[in-house]
Amino acid sequence: MSNSIQFELPNSEYIVKKLNPSDAIILQHLYEQCTDYALLSDGHPFVASAADDEFLALPNGKNLEEKFIFGLFNSHNSLIGVLETIRHYPDEQSWWIGLMMLAPEYRAKGNGSQFYKAYEKWVAQQKAQFVFLAVLEENQLGFDFWQKLGFEVVRIAPPQQFGNKVHRRYVMQRQVIDG
Repeated sequence: MSNSIQFELPNSEYIVKKLNPSDAIILQHLYEQCTDYALLSDGHPFVASAADDEFLALPNGKNLEEKFIFGLFNSHNSLIGVLETIRHYPDEQSWWIGLMMLAPEYRAKGNGSQFYKAYEKWVAQQKAQFVFLAVLEENQLGFDFWQKLGFEVVRIAPPQQFGNKVHRRYVMQRQVIDG
């Protein structure tokens, strides 16, 4: 794994590293640990190509140089979380989080909040002013998590097909705090 971008979580033994397509095997392993999220979002487990697909998925008008997939690693250098983000989306002052997910045994312990805060500190250094994301209406735990971090609903997106399920999404935003 050759990553030019990495940052530590404050007061933690965890480190964040930028993933690249050669890391698809370890990302797929994380996905397989997070079947609960796949069932919630798509109604079936992650497909065998989910990690490979993640490195290529882009919104219209964006390119691979604007996509970042960050992995959260524990002290044993095992991948325990992922945060996928797009630079300058939906506008030039903003970044979009497409996915943030932690292995089940690392949830509800403050790790997600620390992971997000380290990410926000990094995007602040990239001159971001806002972070956007969308939470599935059915994902109440996710909605509560983002709301506690200061995200606010800016709109509700119309229903969209995800695998075997159809979801409305809460589009949320937070102003980036520098420092």
